[in-house]
Amino acid sequence: MADRIGDYMAKHHTKFLPDSVPVKLEKPNPDGRIIVTYKQDDKELTDEFDTVLFAIGRYAVTKGLNLENAGVVSEKNGKFKVNDVEQTNIPNIYAIGDVIYG
Repeated sequence: MADRIGDYMAKHHTKFLPDSVPVKLEKPNPDGRIIVTYKQDDKELTDEFDTVLFAIGRYAVTKGLNLENAGVVSEKNGKFKVNDVEQTNIPNIYAIGDVIYG
C-alpha cells in the first residue's frame, strides 16, 4: 500500500529523496520556500521545497488487542510474521501495514 501511495504522489509531482539524511532546514522568508541541505551518499546537496515530510517509521501498538487469546503470536516488537498472503500463524487472522514484521 505504501508503494502505491508513493507512486501516486510521485506521479503528482512529489519529489522523494530516499536514502538521504537532512543536515539543515532553513526558511529565511516566512512566506518563502524551505531550503533543505541533505547528505546523499558522500555528497552534501541543497534544494528548495514548499513542504518537507520526514518518514521515520512507526511502532506497532498491538498489545491491547489481546490477540494472544486467539493464538496469534507476535514478535518482541509487537509485530506479526505473516506468509505471502499476509496471514498470521492463525489462518483466518491477517496483518497488514506497519504491524507486519520485517
